[in-house]
Amino acid sequence: MSLDLLSGPDDRSDSGRLTGSFDLFSRVTVDGGQDSNVTRVKNGAISSSFAEAKAEAALRSNWTNHEALLIVDVTDRRVAESSRENTVDARLATAVRVDVDDGVFGRGFAEVKRGHIRRGDDADPGAGFEPLTFNQYLIGGVYDDRRDDRVFSRVVGEAVHRDYNPTDGLSRDSLDRTTFNLRGFVGYSPGGEYDLFISPSLLRDVYVEEVSEVQNSTRFTLSVGGVRDITGVSSFNGRVGVSHRVFDESDRSSQTDFVLSGGLLWNLTPVMSVTAGADIENQQSDDPRAGTKLSRSFRLGLDYDPFEQLIIGGYLSVANEEFQQIDREDDDLLAGANATYLINEHLFAGLHFEHEISDSTDPARDFDATTVMFRIGAKLCCQADDGIVNPFNLGRF
Repeated sequence: MSLDLLSGPDDRSDSGRLTGSFDLFSRVTVDGGQDSNVTRVKNGAISSSFAEAKAEAALRSNWTNHEALLIVDVTDRRVAESSRENTVDARLATAVRVDVDDGVFGRGFAEVKRGHIRRGDDADPGAGFEPLTFNQYLIGGVYDDRRDDRVFSRVVGEAVHRDYNPTDGLSRDSLDRTTFNLRGFVGYSPGGEYDLFISPSLLRDVYVEEVSEVQNSTRFTLSVGGVRDITGVSSFNGRVGVSHRVFDESDRSSQTDFVLSGGLLWNLTPVMSVTAGADIENQQSDDPRAGTKLSRSFRLGLDYDPFEQLIIGGYLSVANEEFQQIDREDDDLLAGANATYLINEHLFAGLHFEHEISDSTDPARDFDATTVMFRIGAKLCCQADDGIVNPFNLGRF
Protein backbone atom coordinates (compact mmCIF):
# COMPACT_ATOMS: atom_id res chain seq x y z
CA MET A 1 0.00 0.00 0.00
CA SER A 2 1.62 3.22 -1.12
CA LEU A 3 1.08 6.68 0.30
CA ASP A 4 2.45 9.13 -2.23
CA LEU A 5 2.30 12.37 -0.34
CA LEU A 6 4.13 14.86 -2.50
CA SER A 7 5.17 12.88 -5.55
CA GLY A 8 3.25 10.92 -8.15
CA PRO A 9 3.04 7.11 -7.85
CA ASP A 10 5.08 6.62 -11.03
CA ASP A 11 7.75 9.16 -10.16
CA ARG A 12 10.93 7.16 -9.45
CA SER A 13 13.46 9.97 -9.94
CA ASP A 14 15.68 10.99 -7.05
CA SER A 15 14.08 14.40 -6.83
CA GLY A 16 10.60 12.91 -6.84
CA ARG A 17 11.31 10.32 -4.16
CA LEU A 18 13.16 12.77 -1.92
CA THR A 19 10.07 14.98 -1.77
CA GLY A 20 8.11 12.34 0.07
CA SER A 21 7.00 8.90 -1.03
CA PHE A 22 6.05 6.44 1.72
CA ASP A 23 4.92 2.82 1.99
CA LEU A 24 2.43 1.68 4.59
CA PHE A 25 2.67 -1.94 5.81
CA SER A 26 0.13 -3.59 8.06
CA ARG A 27 -0.18 -7.00 9.68
CA VAL A 28 -2.67 -8.69 12.01
CA THR A 29 -2.01 -12.02 13.72
CA VAL A 30 -4.46 -13.96 15.92
CA ASP A 31 -3.26 -16.86 18.08
CA GLY A 32 -5.51 -19.21 20.00
CA GLY A 33 -4.76 -22.36 21.92
CA GLN A 34 -4.33 -24.18 25.21
CA ASP A 35 -1.68 -23.54 27.87
CA SER A 36 -1.23 -26.24 30.52
CA ASN A 37 0.31 -23.85 33.08
CA VAL A 38 -0.49 -20.19 32.48
CA THR A 39 1.17 -18.91 35.69
CA ARG A 40 4.29 -21.16 35.42
CA VAL A 41 4.12 -22.81 38.84
CA LYS A 42 5.06 -26.28 40.14
CA ASN A 43 1.87 -26.94 42.08
CA GLY A 44 -1.65 -25.71 41.45
CA ALA A 45 -1.16 -25.18 37.74
CA ILE A 46 -4.04 -23.53 35.86
CA SER A 47 -4.74 -25.05 32.45
CA SER A 48 -6.60 -22.63 30.23
CA SER A 49 -7.46 -21.71 26.69
CA PHE A 50 -6.14 -18.33 25.56
CA ALA A 51 -6.31 -15.93 22.65
CA GLU A 52 -3.81 -13.29 21.59
CA ALA A 53 -4.32 -10.68 18.89
CA LYS A 54 -1.53 -8.46 17.57
CA ALA A 55 -2.02 -5.55 15.17
CA GLU A 56 0.99 -3.82 13.60
CA ALA A 57 1.47 -0.92 11.22
CA ALA A 58 4.71 0.48 9.80
CA LEU A 59 5.11 3.63 7.74
CA ARG A 60 8.40 3.50 5.82
CA SER A 61 9.87 5.99 3.39
CA ASN A 62 11.28 4.71 0.12
CA TRP A 63 13.58 7.65 -0.52
CA THR A 64 16.83 6.99 -2.36
CA ASN A 65 19.40 8.52 -0.01
CA HIS A 66 17.58 8.71 3.33
CA GLU A 67 15.02 6.57 5.15
CA ALA A 68 12.45 7.05 7.89
CA LEU A 69 10.39 4.49 9.77
CA LEU A 70 7.43 4.68 12.15
CA ILE A 71 6.07 1.56 13.87
CA VAL A 72 2.91 1.13 15.95
CA ASP A 73 1.79 -2.19 17.41
CA VAL A 74 -0.69 -3.39 20.04
CA THR A 75 -0.96 -6.90 21.53
CA ASP A 76 -4.01 -8.05 23.52
CA ARG A 77 -3.85 -11.38 25.40
CA ARG A 78 -6.93 -12.98 27.01
CA VAL A 79 -6.84 -16.04 29.31
CA ALA A 80 -10.18 -17.80 29.83
CA GLU A 81 -9.63 -19.36 33.27
CA SER A 82 -7.78 -16.45 34.91
CA SER A 83 -8.77 -12.90 34.02
CA ARG A 84 -5.87 -11.48 36.07
CA GLU A 85 -3.53 -12.90 33.41
CA ASN A 86 -5.06 -10.67 30.74
CA THR A 87 -2.52 -8.17 29.40
CA VAL A 88 -2.28 -5.39 26.82
CA ASP A 89 1.09 -4.34 25.40
CA ALA A 90 1.77 -1.41 23.08
CA ARG A 91 4.75 0.09 21.26
CA LEU A 92 5.50 3.27 19.33
CA ALA A 93 8.90 3.40 17.64
CA THR A 94 10.66 5.50 15.05
CA ALA A 95 14.00 5.52 13.24
CA VAL A 96 15.72 7.78 10.71
CA ARG A 97 18.72 6.99 8.52
CA VAL A 98 20.81 9.63 6.78
CA ASP A 99 23.57 8.93 4.25
CA VAL A 100 26.42 11.18 5.41
CA ASP A 101 28.80 10.22 2.62
CA ASP A 102 29.39 7.38 0.18
CA GLY A 103 29.62 4.36 2.49
CA VAL A 104 28.91 6.38 5.66
CA PHE A 105 25.54 6.71 7.32
CA GLY A 106 24.04 7.64 10.65
CA ARG A 107 20.86 6.35 12.23
CA GLY A 108 18.80 7.59 15.14
CA PHE A 109 16.02 5.63 16.79
CA ALA A 110 13.59 5.94 19.69
CA GLU A 111 10.92 3.75 21.26
CA VAL A 112 8.18 4.03 23.87
CA LYS A 113 6.81 0.71 25.05
CA ARG A 114 4.42 -0.77 27.60
CA GLY A 115 5.11 -4.46 28.22
CA HIS A 116 4.87 -7.16 30.83
CA ILE A 117 7.29 -9.64 32.37
CA ARG A 118 6.68 -13.21 31.16
CA ARG A 119 5.62 -15.70 33.79
CA GLY A 120 8.67 -17.59 35.08
CA ASP A 121 11.18 -14.83 34.31
CA ASP A 122 13.56 -13.39 36.92
CA ALA A 123 11.37 -10.47 37.97
CA ASP A 124 8.06 -12.36 37.87
CA PRO A 125 6.45 -11.71 41.29
CA GLY A 126 4.82 -15.15 41.25
CA ALA A 127 1.35 -16.61 40.77
CA GLY A 128 0.08 -14.83 43.88
CA PHE A 129 0.34 -11.50 42.07
CA GLU A 130 -0.96 -10.14 38.79
CA PRO A 131 1.54 -10.00 35.88
CA LEU A 132 4.23 -7.37 36.36
CA THR A 133 4.03 -4.56 33.78
CA PHE A 134 6.59 -1.92 32.88
CA ASN A 135 7.06 1.22 30.82
CA GLN A 136 10.21 1.50 28.73
CA TYR A 137 11.78 4.49 26.99
CA LEU A 138 14.67 4.02 24.57
CA ILE A 139 16.75 6.43 22.51
CA GLY A 140 19.92 5.76 20.57
CA GLY A 141 22.04 6.24 17.51
CA VAL A 142 24.39 4.42 15.14
CA TYR A 143 27.36 5.65 13.11
CA ASP A 144 28.46 3.23 10.37
CA ASP A 145 31.57 3.72 8.19
CA ARG A 146 32.12 1.38 5.25
CA ARG A 147 34.18 3.58 2.95
CA ASP A 148 37.16 1.23 3.05
CA ASP A 149 36.82 -2.10 1.23
CA ARG A 150 38.82 -3.89 3.93
CA VAL A 151 38.23 -2.00 7.20
CA PHE A 152 34.77 -1.08 8.41
CA SER A 153 33.52 0.27 11.75
CA ARG A 154 30.36 0.93 13.73
CA VAL A 155 29.55 2.79 16.95
CA VAL A 156 26.21 2.29 18.73
CA GLY A 157 24.97 4.28 21.72
CA GLU A 158 21.74 3.58 23.61
CA ALA A 159 19.98 4.83 26.73
CA VAL A 160 17.06 2.81 28.14
CA HIS A 161 14.90 3.71 31.13
CA ARG A 162 12.46 1.16 32.52
CA ASP A 163 9.99 1.72 35.37
CA TYR A 164 7.74 -0.99 36.78
CA ASN A 165 4.10 -0.58 37.78
CA PRO A 166 2.75 -1.77 41.16
CA THR A 167 1.37 -5.33 41.33
CA ASP A 168 -1.82 -5.63 43.37
CA GLY A 169 -0.93 -2.36 45.10
CA LEU A 170 2.61 -3.43 45.99
CA SER A 171 5.34 -1.03 44.79
CA ARG A 172 7.97 -2.40 42.42
CA ASP A 173 10.03 0.78 42.27
CA SER A 174 13.12 -1.11 43.46
CA LEU A 175 13.34 -2.58 39.94
CA ASP A 176 13.36 0.81 38.18
CA ARG A 177 16.63 1.60 36.44
CA THR A 178 18.36 3.40 33.58
CA THR A 179 20.93 1.63 31.41
CA PHE A 180 23.51 3.32 29.18
CA ASN A 181 25.17 1.12 26.56
CA LEU A 182 28.03 2.12 24.26
CA ARG A 183 29.29 -0.48 21.77
CA GLY A 184 32.03 -0.31 19.18
CA PHE A 185 32.85 -2.62 16.30
CA VAL A 186 35.86 -2.65 13.98
CA GLY A 187 35.96 -5.26 11.25
CA TYR A 188 38.64 -6.34 8.80
CA SER A 189 37.96 -8.16 5.55
CA PRO A 190 41.09 -9.59 3.92
CA GLY A 191 39.20 -10.16 0.69
CA GLY A 192 38.46 -13.84 1.18
CA GLU A 193 35.43 -15.68 2.53
CA TYR A 194 35.79 -14.46 6.11
CA ASP A 195 35.81 -11.25 8.18
CA LEU A 196 37.58 -10.58 11.47
CA PHE A 197 36.42 -8.11 14.12
CA ILE A 198 37.13 -6.61 17.53
CA SER A 199 34.30 -5.25 19.66
CA PRO A 200 34.58 -3.22 22.91
CA SER A 201 31.49 -2.23 24.91
CA LEU A 202 30.66 -0.21 28.01
CA LEU A 203 27.48 -0.80 30.04
CA ARG A 204 26.33 1.43 32.90
CA ASP A 205 23.40 0.48 35.20
CA VAL A 206 21.82 3.07 37.51
CA TYR A 207 18.90 2.08 39.76
CA VAL A 208 16.39 4.70 40.84
CA GLU A 209 15.55 3.54 44.36
CA GLU A 210 18.10 3.89 47.16
CA VAL A 211 17.42 0.32 48.28
CA SER A 212 18.67 -0.93 44.89
CA GLU A 213 21.59 1.43 44.40
CA VAL A 214 24.00 -1.24 45.66
CA GLN A 215 23.52 -2.72 42.20
CA ASN A 216 24.78 0.40 40.39
CA SER A 217 27.71 -0.73 38.28
CA THR A 218 29.85 -0.27 35.20
CA ARG A 219 30.79 -3.20 32.97
CA PHE A 220 33.48 -3.27 30.28
CA THR A 221 33.58 -6.09 27.73
CA LEU A 222 36.15 -6.74 25.03
CA SER A 223 35.73 -9.53 22.48
CA VAL A 224 37.31 -10.62 19.20
CA GLY A 225 35.89 -12.93 16.59
CA GLY A 226 35.22 -13.72 12.99
CA VAL A 227 32.54 -14.49 10.42
CA ARG A 228 33.11 -17.24 7.87
CA ASP A 229 31.10 -17.43 4.65
CA ILE A 230 31.08 -21.16 3.87
CA THR A 231 29.17 -21.50 0.62
CA GLY A 232 27.63 -18.11 -0.08
CA VAL A 233 24.39 -19.22 1.61
CA SER A 234 25.82 -20.82 4.76
CA SER A 235 27.96 -19.11 7.39
CA PHE A 236 29.60 -19.45 10.79
CA ASN A 237 30.40 -16.76 13.34
CA GLY A 238 32.16 -16.83 16.70
CA ARG A 239 33.67 -14.55 19.32
CA VAL A 240 35.66 -14.84 22.52
CA GLY A 241 36.38 -12.22 25.15
CA VAL A 242 36.34 -11.07 28.73
CA SER A 243 33.88 -8.99 30.78
CA HIS A 244 34.74 -6.97 33.92
CA ARG A 245 32.11 -5.40 36.18
CA VAL A 246 32.82 -2.83 38.90
CA PHE A 247 30.19 -1.82 41.49
CA ASP A 248 29.81 1.69 42.91
CA GLU A 249 29.70 0.21 46.41
CA SER A 250 33.33 0.00 47.48
CA ASP A 251 32.76 -3.08 49.66
CA ARG A 252 31.38 -5.12 46.76
CA SER A 253 33.88 -7.22 44.87
CA SER A 254 34.27 -6.69 41.14
CA GLN A 255 33.36 -9.51 38.74
CA THR A 256 35.43 -10.79 35.84
CA ASP A 257 33.93 -13.33 33.47
CA PHE A 258 34.74 -15.22 30.30
CA VAL A 259 32.61 -14.49 27.20
CA LEU A 260 32.18 -17.01 24.39
CA SER A 261 29.59 -17.33 21.62
CA GLY A 262 29.16 -18.96 18.25
CA GLY A 263 26.50 -19.34 15.59
CA LEU A 264 25.95 -21.46 12.51
CA LEU A 265 23.66 -21.25 9.50
CA TRP A 266 23.88 -24.36 7.34
CA ASN A 267 21.74 -24.79 4.26
CA LEU A 268 21.69 -28.57 3.87
CA THR A 269 19.59 -28.38 0.71
CA PRO A 270 17.80 -25.57 -1.14
CA VAL A 271 14.70 -26.29 1.00
CA MET A 272 16.26 -27.28 4.35
CA SER A 273 18.43 -25.24 6.71
CA VAL A 274 19.91 -25.76 10.18
CA THR A 275 20.73 -23.02 12.68
CA ALA A 276 22.76 -23.48 15.85
CA GLY A 277 24.15 -21.21 18.54
CA ALA A 278 25.95 -21.38 21.86
CA ASP A 279 26.77 -18.69 24.45
CA ILE A 280 28.61 -18.26 27.73
CA GLU A 281 28.05 -14.81 29.16
CA ASN A 282 27.50 -12.87 32.36
CA GLN A 283 24.10 -11.17 32.06
CA GLN A 284 22.15 -8.63 34.05
CA SER A 285 19.22 -10.00 36.04
CA ASP A 286 15.84 -8.28 36.06
CA ASP A 287 15.72 -8.87 39.82
CA PRO A 288 18.13 -6.51 41.65
CA ARG A 289 18.49 -9.00 44.52
CA ALA A 290 20.04 -11.44 42.05
CA GLY A 291 22.44 -8.90 40.53
CA THR A 292 24.01 -10.82 37.68
CA LYS A 293 23.81 -14.38 36.40
CA LEU A 294 26.27 -16.54 34.50
CA SER A 295 24.35 -17.89 31.53
CA ARG A 296 25.29 -20.89 29.39
CA SER A 297 23.00 -21.75 26.50
CA PHE A 298 22.75 -23.87 23.37
CA ARG A 299 20.15 -23.57 20.59
CA LEU A 300 19.36 -25.72 17.57
CA GLY A 301 16.76 -25.11 14.86
CA LEU A 302 15.61 -26.75 11.64
CA ASP A 303 13.48 -25.28 8.84
CA TYR A 304 12.14 -27.36 5.96
CA ASP A 305 10.01 -26.28 2.98
CA PRO A 306 8.56 -29.51 1.55
CA PHE A 307 6.76 -27.45 -1.06
CA GLU A 308 6.38 -23.79 -1.91
CA GLN A 309 3.48 -22.89 0.40
CA LEU A 310 4.37 -24.96 3.48
CA ILE A 311 7.11 -24.21 6.02
CA ILE A 312 7.87 -26.72 8.80
CA GLY A 313 10.23 -25.95 11.65
CA GLY A 314 11.53 -27.24 14.95
CA TYR A 315 13.80 -25.92 17.68
CA LEU A 316 15.53 -26.96 20.89
CA SER A 317 17.08 -24.70 23.52
CA VAL A 318 19.01 -25.72 26.65
CA ALA A 319 20.23 -23.14 29.17
CA ASN A 320 21.81 -22.94 32.61
CA GLU A 321 21.73 -19.77 34.70
CA GLU A 322 23.80 -19.47 37.86
CA PHE A 323 23.00 -16.41 39.98
CA GLN A 324 25.96 -14.81 41.69
CA GLN A 325 24.33 -12.99 44.63
CA ILE A 326 21.52 -15.30 45.69
CA ASP A 327 21.42 -19.07 46.17
CA ARG A 328 19.69 -19.98 42.93
CA GLU A 329 20.45 -21.95 39.78
CA ASP A 330 18.09 -22.61 36.87
CA ASP A 331 18.23 -25.31 34.20
CA ASP A 332 15.83 -24.62 31.34
CA LEU A 333 14.78 -26.73 28.38
CA LEU A 334 12.56 -25.45 25.58
CA ALA A 335 11.45 -27.58 22.63
CA GLY A 336 8.97 -26.70 19.93
CA ALA A 337 7.67 -27.40 16.45
CA ASN A 338 5.61 -25.32 14.06
CA ALA A 339 4.06 -25.44 10.62
CA THR A 340 2.99 -22.44 8.55
CA TYR A 341 0.86 -22.64 5.40
CA LEU A 342 0.90 -19.63 3.05
CA ILE A 343 -2.69 -19.47 1.79
CA ASN A 344 -1.87 -16.67 -0.63
CA GLU A 345 0.30 -13.57 -0.78
CA HIS A 346 -1.49 -11.93 2.16
CA LEU A 347 -2.94 -14.76 4.30
CA PHE A 348 -1.24 -17.48 6.32
CA ALA A 349 -2.24 -20.09 8.90
CA GLY A 350 -0.19 -22.27 11.20
CA LEU A 351 0.10 -24.68 14.11
CA HIS A 352 2.56 -24.37 16.99
CA PHE A 353 3.60 -26.74 19.80
CA GLU A 354 5.98 -25.90 22.64
CA HIS A 355 7.10 -27.64 25.83
CA GLU A 356 9.06 -25.81 28.53
CA ILE A 357 10.80 -27.29 31.58
CA SER A 358 12.45 -25.22 34.30
CA ASP A 359 14.40 -27.09 36.98
CA SER A 360 15.36 -24.52 39.62
CA THR A 361 16.68 -24.42 43.18
CA ASP A 362 14.08 -21.65 43.69
CA PRO A 363 10.70 -23.41 44.21
CA ALA A 364 8.89 -20.39 42.72
CA ARG A 365 10.84 -20.87 39.45
CA ASP A 366 10.44 -24.67 39.20
CA PHE A 367 7.76 -25.64 36.64
CA ASP A 368 6.88 -27.28 33.33
CA ALA A 369 4.33 -26.15 30.76
CA THR A 370 2.96 -27.20 27.38
CA THR A 371 1.37 -24.87 24.83
CA VAL A 372 -0.57 -25.87 21.72
CA MET A 373 -1.61 -23.01 19.48
CA PHE A 374 -3.33 -22.25 16.17
CA ARG A 375 -2.32 -19.11 14.30
CA ILE A 376 -3.91 -17.18 11.47
CA GLY A 377 -2.72 -13.91 10.05
CA ALA A 378 -3.18 -11.31 7.35
CA LYS A 379 -0.58 -8.90 6.08
CA LEU A 380 -0.08 -6.20 3.49
CA CYS A 381 3.71 -6.42 3.26
CA CYS A 382 6.57 -7.01 2.76
CA GLN A 383 7.49 -6.49 -0.91
CA ALA A 384 9.39 -3.34 -1.81
CA ASP A 385 11.54 -2.04 -4.66
CA ASP A 386 14.68 -3.41 -2.98
CA GLY A 387 13.22 -6.90 -2.37
CA ILE A 388 11.85 -8.50 0.78
CA VAL A 389 12.04 -6.32 3.90
CA ASN A 390 10.88 -6.55 7.51
CA PRO A 391 9.37 -3.12 8.16
CA PHE A 392 8.46 -4.06 11.74
CA ASN A 393 12.09 -4.39 12.83
CA LEU A 394 13.39 -1.14 14.29
CA GLY A 395 17.00 -2.11 13.58
CA ARG A 396 16.55 -3.07 9.94
CA PHE A 397 18.38 0.03 8.58
